[in-house]
Amino acid sequence: MDSNINALIKMWHEQDIPDGLRAELLDGELVMQANPGIVHDLPARSLVRHTPEPFEAWSERGILVADDYRPRADAVIIRAEDRPAPDFAEADLPPQIVLAVVETVSTTRTAIKRDWEDKRERYAEAGIPVYLIVDPNDATWHILQLDGRHYVETAKGIFGQEIPLPEPMGFTVRTAGWHPYGGTGGTGGTSA
Repeated sequence: MDSNINALIKMWHEQDIPDGLRAELLDGELVMQANPGIVHDLPARSLVRHTPEPFEAWSERGILVADDYRPRADAVIIRAEDRPAPDFAEADLPPQIVLAVVETVSTTRTAIKRDWEDKRERYAEAGIPVYLIVDPNDATWHILQLDGRHYVETAKGIFGQEIPLPEPMGFTVRTAGWHPYGGTGGTGGTSA
């Protein structure tokens, strides 16, 4: 890793992010966006609260996809036994322990492209088996599974329908309380 990337990573981890913003390291750039709204956060919150053992869901976790690409996923699902020890030196999760990554699509054109294209490509390159895209823009969810080096959509549905996560997870996610942007339940967000 070159010294510029090291300095950028150090700055990213040590930055004092102002209230109302979040940051990701994407393709060697620090990207700051407004914190998402309630509608954007509902899927990750549901996963964190209702993921059964022996799995765990964590929201807002950084993933060490590459030295210059450390997205903060809306949620990740891991096996509880794979959770890094408290003294784990790296702030970001290694992609090898991530069973599924969840991104809730935001409303801006840039954020939509980032979740549907850029992150999809980078998560696939990192070998993360499942990518769950939740899109409050049209109240849909999409399960993409790794097929070689690319994701293939294997299931999709609308809010209100349960999401059948593939093995090894093998549990369902309820979406009954999720809302589209502009619907009831809070405001949308502009963050990725």
